[in-house]
Amino acid sequence: MQQKISSLLNRSLFWFGLLAIGLYWYSIHPPGFGRGYSEDMCTDIVRQMMSEHLDHWGSPKFWTDKFMAPGGASVPFMSWSIERDWLGALFWKWSRDFPFLWAYFGFSLLVSYLGVGFILRKMQLSKAAAWGIATLVVVVHVPRHFKIWHHYEHLLEHWIYWSVFLDAWIWQRFWREKKFSWTLEIWRGVFMLGVLGTTGYFWGPMIFEWLIVRGFLVASFLRLRGTKIKFELGVRSALLPSVLVVGLLWIDVQWFLPLFDEIRGLGDIWQPLGWFGHLLYFLRPLWAEHFVAGVNAILQMVHVHLVWKINAIDSPETVSTIGYLFWIPVVLGVWFSRRKKGGEGLVFLAPFLMIGAFGILFASHLLPEFMYRVIQQIIPFMKYFRVATRWSLIMPAVFGVLIALSWSRLVFVAKSAWQERGGMRFLLLCFAALSILECTWLAFPVNALPEMAPQFKGLLEKVRETPGTTVLDLPFCVAGGNGVCTGEQCPNYPTSTAGMCMREWHDKKVYGLYQSRMTEAHCQGYRKWPFHSWFNAWREQRCFSDYEWTDFCQYLSQHSELSAIFVYPDVWTGAGKPECMQKFVENLGEPLGQASYMAAPTRGGRGAHPSRLLWFKAQCGRQR
Repeated sequence: MQQKISSLLNRSLFWFGLLAIGLYWYSIHPPGFGRGYSEDMCTDIVRQMMSEHLDHWGSPKFWTDKFMAPGGASVPFMSWSIERDWLGALFWKWSRDFPFLWAYFGFSLLVSYLGVGFILRKMQLSKAAAWGIATLVVVVHVPRHFKIWHHYEHLLEHWIYWSVFLDAWIWQRFWREKKFSWTLEIWRGVFMLGVLGTTGYFWGPMIFEWLIVRGFLVASFLRLRGTKIKFELGVRSALLPSVLVVGLLWIDVQWFLPLFDEIRGLGDIWQPLGWFGHLLYFLRPLWAEHFVAGVNAILQMVHVHLVWKINAIDSPETVSTIGYLFWIPVVLGVWFSRRKKGGEGLVFLAPFLMIGAFGILFASHLLPEFMYRVIQQIIPFMKYFRVATRWSLIMPAVFGVLIALSWSRLVFVAKSAWQERGGMRFLLLCFAALSILECTWLAFPVNALPEMAPQFKGLLEKVRETPGTTVLDLPFCVAGGNGVCTGEQCPNYPTSTAGMCMREWHDKKVYGLYQSRMTEAHCQGYRKWPFHSWFNAWREQRCFSDYEWTDFCQYLSQHSELSAIFVYPDVWTGAGKPECMQKFVENLGEPLGQASYMAAPTRGGRGAHPSRLLWFKAQCGRQR
């Protein structure tokens, strides 16, 4: 009977994993499968910029004056990654309305699953174990789930999965078989270069992971000095990864050399490290919310007027816990891997235990302060990692490796407990039930906007046909994700960022600058006449004064490239007052059109803060 069950699992879990990935991927599709148009939902602007760069230059060029007025913009300071935006540019050229990010996320899930499963089979795990663990680590990723269609640059983790699990295979072969394959190490180089093609948040942590594993390899080699180590290098087997290394290096160099020049020209970028959680955020089970809700329901039934409150699961900037579906097998695997319990010893798990512990301590602000400064100085690109709780995005891969390395001990203990102790069967069934409860978070609605209304889209398409190259949004926003410029030049953040996204439909330049990272050099261009007084009016939510209206009309007369003025009276509420709207009509004439849109995403994609856009001509009086 056991053999039949084992055979069935071996045959079915691979297909179950594919089905789980397909169902999950479809369940999180963006509403209307269309493009987003507000703040971090403005997902396509960089690939649009890159598509035009490739048309004009044939290769990446960062700075451009074709998209942002008056000072231009530089692609790498936005939410940028080589792989996503270069591929995305090709799809943009083919079809703007193709849901590229959703399709690419599905591709990422699929190849992550196949890669992890393939490596685990090479690590001598059974088919059932390999594809079961692959399904767990790739699909049951709650921190990533809460990022979907908001911080979309963190969704694509295939290079991370491949890197961490390949390191586990390299380490296992060295530890158990006393073998080291240079071919696998070249493949690891391919994956490292691939990581550099993803979001900058992953560069530093993955370099740190590589250093930790190599440190343990060197230390183990020195400890085994009297033991014969077999070093493997097949010329034929190394040919493909070597070619890929050269190809990816060529791509990375094209992007990183001009990036370094750009950064050097702007000076040091302020990268404040913050958004720490605390240890309990990482240790809390994912069923905690369900448990508290159940207790409160019981208290209400018995008319006890008490409410048990806990912080929301996403109280830190990123969901920190990955669930007891990971924690319990990891803790048990570590415990039973000790030599006293018949295992190989904790040193076998030590590299990945250290990586996991470091990430949790780092994000919980439990390391000495000087260590944060040292880490940011000595680990390349670690300065980019300014949101500490985003370590949780890497934890499923690290914990998955710990489960895989201790799998033989976990299976042995589980079988023994199931056969010998009736109470352990009950605990195992409870674990299975609670794990299913934790997985329900994957059905939690993702952060999204509704599809743009046809009337609103039609207005923007009409603007695209009007003469002129530029649209002036009132208000517009100058803001950095690192906090630079934001307080001074984006007083209505984040609702005033929407105008930048509208250019995906009207194809005009837009005023302002909203990027992941900014420097004081970016702010300087907007401290000139007449922008400073505009920012004050938007901050104070008042109409322009008579003097400011004179300046405003003078500015318009000097800028014949302006195609339209968009006024957002529900963002700049001072403009929405009847007396101020009358001033707009007196100076610019009656609106040429108006439409409504949603200014903020919500869970489930209904949108929030219904807002109006009024389209005015771009000249005062009868000059046009």
